This record gives sequence, C-alpha cells and structure tokens, in this order.
Amino acid sequence: MKPISTIDQAFDVGAWAGRRQAFALVAGRCTAADADILYEIREQQLFLHIEKNWEDFCVKRIGLSRSYVDRIIRKSKELGPGYSKLNCFTRIRPAEYRLIAGAVTEDGLAYGGEVIPLEPENAPKLTQAVEALCHDSIPEAGPVDPVQHAFDKAEKAVKSAIAEFQRLQAMKLDDEGRLKLVIALENCRNQVDLIHMSTEL
Repeated sequence: MKPISTIDQAFDVGAWAGRRQAFALVAGRCTAADADILYEIREQQLFLHIEKNWEDFCVKRIGLSRSYVDRIIRKSKELGPGYSKLNCFTRIRPAEYRLIAGAVTEDGLAYGGEVIPLEPENAPKLTQAVEALCHDSIPEAGPVDPVQHAFDKAEKAVKSAIAEFQRLQAMKLDDEGRLKLVIALENCRNQVDLIHMSTEL
C-alpha cells in the first residue's frame, strides 16, 4: 500500500483518526482499508505528527488500547481482507473464520449454492450462513476408546502423585515426616508390585 502522502500529514492522520473513533473502530468493526491505514501509521510512525507515541495515538485518537489496535492489524495481516469485510456485517472470531475462509470470495460468502453479497441488508443471512458453515466444518469426534481413556487417566494420576512425592521430598521434613514419606512410598510400591505380578505375560 502506498504511504499516506499529503502536505500536512498531521492533519490527515488526525482527521482520519477522528472519523474512525466516531464510527467503525469504536463499534469493534474495522475494514481492511482501516487496518491497512493503521498499519501504515504505525510502521511509518506517522502518529508522531500528532502524539508522542503509538500508545497515546491509539488511546487518545482512536479511543482503543494499543494492544487492541495491534490485534486489529495482526488479524488483518494474518487472515486477509476477507475477514475484515465479513466482520463488518456479522461477528466472527478468527478461529471460526479459518474454518470457512474458503467460502469467502471477492463477490461474497458462498453458501447453499449461492454467493451472498457482503452488504448491510444481507447481515441476517450472512450470520445464518456463517453459523451453518462453521457447524458443518467441525469434524465429528470419533468414538472414545475406554481402555485408552483409562490409560491416559492412570498415567496422569501417576505423574501427579510422583510430583507430589517429589515436592514432599524437597521439603525440610522432620524425622516423623520422612518416616511417613517412606511408608507412603512403600505402600505405593507394594500396590504396583501386586498389579504387576497379576498381569505378567
């Protein structure tokens, strides 16, 4: 994108920021063009014409935190203009957009054998289509193997128990405490030995 080029950059940056503060950004919506301009303002440090740093520019001129504006830019760069366009008409999280990104075209959102134009009057229809596409894109969970599930739980419990014993060992235990630890470890070993002997191949 070409850098913002005006005789008075401070005026243009300030005027743009004022318009966006009153409309899209405050509402949590940001067009691809908005994100591109924010990126240029940040990378070329054009904000220095009207504020002393990027954080002050975001808070005072845009009305949003620096981290939120950075997230807008990052999402736009990562997900492309389709995300920003679609998000102008229906709320969609980045994770959801990744599921349906293939259905977003320059002409609109492809669903049900048609392409729904990204226009304000189609917002309800776009919302329904996004929900349906996201639902269809989530893979069905396979059947749970009860044996593997039991193994996973057992291994997790063993790791947790070992960690607790190690934590006790690291403590400054008195003689009684050390004796309790030894007895507990012996009991565990005896139980494990019994299981081992009863399942030998």
